Amino acid sequence: MPNQHPLIPGTFIVAIFSYLLMLAAYFLNRKRYFHIPAMAAIIVFDLSLPFYLYSHRQWWHRLIDQQEIFSSLLWMHVGILLTLYALDAAQIFTAMKIVKGDMEARIVHRSQGKVMLVVRLFAILTGMLLAP
Repeated sequence: MPNQHPLIPGTFIVAIFSYLLMLAAYFLNRKRYFHIPAMAAIIVFDLSLPFYLYSHRQWWHRLIDQQEIFSSLLWMHVGILLTLYALDAAQIFTAMKIVKGDMEARIVHRSQGKVMLVVRLFAILTGMLLAP
């Protein structure tokens, strides 16, 4: 593993910690002082992780030289990430509706949260499989 950045294993530890934080925020949804900042931090983490990985990995060598761009696992991971980002946006949209007083949005928000837990778990697992 000479090309691996020494902080990459730490990335998975942080990703797993953020997933556990997301689980806690999901089950403590009535404690808004915890739920809202925790979920906002997780969304920021989700959005910033690709930039961190891009700046600390040799993507050109791995994707082009080693032809990993043709890997179905890579494209499955990209699809899962796009789904995760769409769910992040949907969660923000429904949360804004809840703040405005739309009580029906709570049901949608909770359902999206359940799906987000599963999709985020798959994103972490496929990311772990893709790591060298």
